[in-house]
Amino acid sequence: MYIRTFRRTSAVLAIIFLSLLCINAPAQQSKDVERKHSLWKISSNSDTVYIFGSVHLLKEGDYPLDKSIEKAFDNSSRLFFEINLDTIDEQKIQQLTIAKGTYSGGQTLKDSLSNQTYEFTKKRMADLGQNIEQFERFKPWLLAITMDMLELQKLGFDQSNGVDKYFYEKAKKAGKKVDGFETAEYQLRLLSDMSAAIQETLLLQTMKELDEVQKEMTAIVEAWKSGDADALDTILLKSFKDYPGVNKMLIVDRNKNWLPKIESLIGKKENVMIIVGAAHLVGKDGIIALLKQRGYQVEQL
Repeated sequence: MYIRTFRRTSAVLAIIFLSLLCINAPAQQSKDVERKHSLWKISSNSDTVYIFGSVHLLKEGDYPLDKSIEKAFDNSSRLFFEINLDTIDEQKIQQLTIAKGTYSGGQTLKDSLSNQTYEFTKKRMADLGQNIEQFERFKPWLLAITMDMLELQKLGFDQSNGVDKYFYEKAKKAGKKVDGFETAEYQLRLLSDMSAAIQETLLLQTMKELDEVQKEMTAIVEAWKSGDADALDTILLKSFKDYPGVNKMLIVDRNKNWLPKIESLIGKKENVMIIVGAAHLVGKDGIIALLKQRGYQVEQL
């Protein structure tokens, strides 16, 4: 039965990282700032590299995007995403998701959680209209993502409206080259490598925050639309303040891995548009700050 949940692998991969970033995010309103966008550029004598922060799930009403964002796409001959969707073997990723995210050998979710957490999980799944028995083989990290996904979809947020999918499809129609910094397999392994204790904490936080998802997502999208990097930093990255190890693994280390790849695109006589999760661009360890530290002139549009 769990296979049905993942018949669209690209949805799973998009939801995974947005779900993790939303957990324990303090709901707040974006402060008044000059109207910009979550879009930056680095210009050289021979080319321009645009860097755009993505929200992986949006509503239909969040479109159209601003003309400056569309212009950056039009000016670019190549797009980079976190992963290259062209390379995804959906059957292989489904199999890996099941292998990494579910128990084998008779172990169950009930065996792996404290009694208190399990009973709370049972109640929250019922609130979502689901029977926990159908998810007994799910590991806590995968169940947390599934619960967040169910709630977001109920609120009208959908990966089919996400920025990544939107520009990927535009790039394919326009005949533009697409590429990626990571593989889907790598992203799944990052999640599955979390300790059992962190996984249970992740599940607990997800369940406690489910009722606030709409308010949190509204704040995220508002800050993203206005290019309010400080608000995005507060909403997204501060959710990791009690879990520096998780932040290092999911955000900081990946930013550092991407940095030389981004630098290699500058000055190559080809305009490029990079689209990655907005959380990777903001804050002192974000891509934008790291590029500025390396001496690049980065302009927000």
